[in-house]
Amino acid sequence: MKTKFSGMLTLLLAFVVQLTFAQEKTISGTVSDDSGLPLPGATVLVKGTSTGTSTDFDGKYAIKANQGATLVFSFVGYASKEIAVGSSNSINVSMAEDAAALDEVVITALGIKRNAKELSYSVSTLKNEDITKTKAVNVTTAMVGKVAGLQINTTNNGVNPSTRVVLRGGNRSLLGNNEALVVIDGFPSDRGVLDRINPNDIENVSVLKGANAAALYGSEATNGVVLVTTKTGKGKLKVTYNGSYQVENAAYLPEFQNEFGVGGFPDGTLFPLENVAWGPRFDGRLVDASETLDNGDVWQVPFTPIEDNHKDFFRQGSTVRHGITVSGGDDNGTFLMSLDQTNTEGIVPNDAYNRTNFRLKGSKKYNKLSVGGNLSFFRSHSNVVGAGGRQDRPLYWNIINTPLHLPMEQLKNWRTGEFTRNETSYFAFYENPYFIVDTQRLKSDINEFNVLAFADYEITDWLTASLNVGYTGSNTTTKREYGAFTYAFELENTYARMDEYGARTADAMLTSSRLNSDFMLKFNKDISEDFNVQLTTGQNTRIEDDNAIAVAGNDLIIPDFYNISTITGNILAGDFPDSGSGNQRTRNYRRMSVYGDFTLGFKDYLFLSATGRNDWSSTLPKDGNSFFYYGAGLSFAATDAFDITSDKGLSYLKASVNLTKTGNDPGLYRTQGTFFAPTGFPYGTTVGLSQSSTVPSPALNPEFTTSLEVGLETGFFKNRLTANITGYKTNSTDQIVNAGISYASGASTAVVNVGEIENLGIELDLNGVILKSDNFKWDVGLTWTAIKSEVISLADGVDELSLGGFDSAQVIAKVGEPYPQLRTTSYLKDDQGRIIVGDDGDPIQDPTNQIQGKTTPDYILGLNTNISYKNWNLYAVTDYRTGHVFYNAIVDAIEFTGLSQHSATAGRQPFVFPNSSYSDGNGGYVANDNRLTSGGGNAFWDSYGEIKENYVSDATTLKLREVLLSYTFDGDALKAMGVDDLSIGLFGRNLVTWRPASNVTTDPEFNFTTGNAVGVGDQNQTAPTRQFGMSVNLTF
Repeated sequence: MKTKFSGMLTLLLAFVVQLTFAQEKTISGTVSDDSGLPLPGATVLVKGTSTGTSTDFDGKYAIKANQGATLVFSFVGYASKEIAVGSSNSINVSMAEDAAALDEVVITALGIKRNAKELSYSVSTLKNEDITKTKAVNVTTAMVGKVAGLQINTTNNGVNPSTRVVLRGGNRSLLGNNEALVVIDGFPSDRGVLDRINPNDIENVSVLKGANAAALYGSEATNGVVLVTTKTGKGKLKVTYNGSYQVENAAYLPEFQNEFGVGGFPDGTLFPLENVAWGPRFDGRLVDASETLDNGDVWQVPFTPIEDNHKDFFRQGSTVRHGITVSGGDDNGTFLMSLDQTNTEGIVPNDAYNRTNFRLKGSKKYNKLSVGGNLSFFRSHSNVVGAGGRQDRPLYWNIINTPLHLPMEQLKNWRTGEFTRNETSYFAFYENPYFIVDTQRLKSDINEFNVLAFADYEITDWLTASLNVGYTGSNTTTKREYGAFTYAFELENTYARMDEYGARTADAMLTSSRLNSDFMLKFNKDISEDFNVQLTTGQNTRIEDDNAIAVAGNDLIIPDFYNISTITGNILAGDFPDSGSGNQRTRNYRRMSVYGDFTLGFKDYLFLSATGRNDWSSTLPKDGNSFFYYGAGLSFAATDAFDITSDKGLSYLKASVNLTKTGNDPGLYRTQGTFFAPTGFPYGTTVGLSQSSTVPSPALNPEFTTSLEVGLETGFFKNRLTANITGYKTNSTDQIVNAGISYASGASTAVVNVGEIENLGIELDLNGVILKSDNFKWDVGLTWTAIKSEVISLADGVDELSLGGFDSAQVIAKVGEPYPQLRTTSYLKDDQGRIIVGDDGDPIQDPTNQIQGKTTPDYILGLNTNISYKNWNLYAVTDYRTGHVFYNAIVDAIEFTGLSQHSATAGRQPFVFPNSSYSDGNGGYVANDNRLTSGGGNAFWDSYGEIKENYVSDATTLKLREVLLSYTFDGDALKAMGVDDLSIGLFGRNLVTWRPASNVTTDPEFNFTTGNAVGVGDQNQTAPTRQFGMSVNLTF
């Protein structure tokens, strides 16, 4: 009986399985708009499941579904449509702009696709065309001005510029990391990947702005997430070529005084081989410009300032890019392969950067099992000028302090030139800039390999199991070359000479790896006619390791042969490729996590969501390494709940609120002591270990951020006008800092949890179609961000904390003040804000350094517009930042040498110091209109230079970031040649930069660090640049 029953059960099961497979079939068709034009990229989902696909370039799709299932079609700006699967295998869909235009599917945390109206937090999405129109080499700079709340600073210029990416002000942590987490196809990566990834590989970028949106990614996502999804093959096999060529030129340099030339000591004395300009007025006479040779020959030039002399040092840079992509796919499988080569020559002679990107991506569906992989390789080589020579002065400092009357073009031949070689150098105290670019080099090579794999198994039509695993391995090597400065012969008589120095070298290598895995169960089911439940639970494992080695040495035996084995003396500590210095460093990090994400939907217009995550981190004490954080939100789509829409009025209305608490674990080795091996300790070549000067905290707690966010999304006139506004408040507590302690303890600082920072902000995204006809369309988008940050508290008895900078110009956090603030040496002022002068007429320095203002903007405004007429398209992006200040290190540098405009005030004669007063002897002050300064030359301006308040400038900027004029070809001739798409374009980047009158020297975005000490300028930069180029895009 049992055997018969088992047999019957087996037959019944086989019948059910056969019936199930018989009902599943492939549905195909075309998705178009109401005028019949195809909609590429439209989303097609099987309702109530995670099964979905997208239309190809021609609007075609194919998807497997059971008869009786419902297909949901959605596209940005169009009403969603639901169509039941019947007996036909073909379903063609026409979509119209409607009140449901904002019901598009967006990518959220963990790569989960969600309908936008379900979300209780702010998400902005950029398409591929938004970041590739003007052919930016890296994705980071291409996102500027396009997302409210996103702030990107180029911290220095060059062939491979460094950038800083923060969301909502980036003011959450005092000393910790404030940059956004970057996730590539579900794999958390370091922020630098945005500078390395091929922009043409990107399908879209979702920006999850706050901790509310990112709680599922763990502690790294407290600062928000930039979520990158790469392209997937779609439709028929096609080949795409993207090529571009652009030139780059120095846009502007500091404005100099052009009245006085080299010399001084005393003021007004000509000294031909000086670089300081405290000498006589320019008068056109011939003056010596070199040492005198023993035969009496000397180089002479007119004593006249040369227009654009410093700018002539910079060459025209160029960037050439070639990219090719082969792709295709259907509902059962996809394939994509891409290769991109970028070659850049910088505006600084000899500077170059080469980059190669390769990607191979594919997927395959076997009934209920879907598998896929994504393999990418990145390789780069850069060769740029490095700091070196006497005093390690950077190149830019030497360029802008070259005397105005010396023709830069004639200084190139420093090796054999009769009057421009080292022996007869025009500089008595610093190197020829061309000597620096030829002999002081920093070479870097990066090789990075990434592999991602996923498997999804559809257990039922409402439950899916997923496994995502990713691995990154990278190797970075750097070589620093410091050329020797020597004299081949002596001269009988010289003005003055630098001391010779030998060649040096420094080598470093960093190997790192990161393994990340997520196992998830995804539940999505209509539990009744009115309610839908979506639940994702998962487990995450993160393993990170890196090892760095660095060595350096002096006085190489063989000149121009930069090998560490040829040094004279002991091997010294070097600089690691990422940060810090030493001989060797090893770091390991482990984290285990579990998480969950729940959404309850009611009648497709009201959604209640909740998230939770628990981390176990190796950076916390063993007995306290677990911390839990959570969030909850509510979203209400009013226009789906009530009949309140109108073609001539409201089209869409959604309100949302979200409250989240997230945790952030500390950096590595903050809970245990570390040791290092100092040079010469304990004595000579005997090796010993010394404990770090920072005392660890065995009871350290993670930092926590509590975030409240409210949002309102609206659409009008069939969504031709949309406005999204978001307000937020975040409070970050248990800040992890190094607090100063008594040196009697044997250390200088201790790791402690202290303080609280509060951030308030408003973000606005406004988009509108201004005009639209059959052949013409004008779109405008505006983003606006307002930010306010305040330090609520620090440690007991601590009123302020230094974040970095210099003794005379520091970025600080101060209780009760906006964060961060710039504090500098300052003038003593009366109660009316006038500068107090002494009996000698010179301003008096305040014994206490004073706060000059906030260093992050109060407001950021972005404006982009797109005008299309027939086959022509014009596109532009601008952004405006204001409400902040910065310390201008460039004007400080040229003040030192007497080249600044300030230094020529009053013809270098004594003058009444502007806006000054002096004591009346009775405790009051009177306006100064008769006390002259003690002088107007070198001595006075040297003292002036000690007051860094003089170099604090308004950091306001208005930039024309991008401009593109393109033309798209069409017609039967192209089709006959098998060409699907051909477009050409002319583009420009950073074409115009407006700055206030207080800043005539540099770009305030440039900063001496990518860390939190924002607002301190840097001399290790090149001139700000503008780019022009042309591009071609071809698909066949």
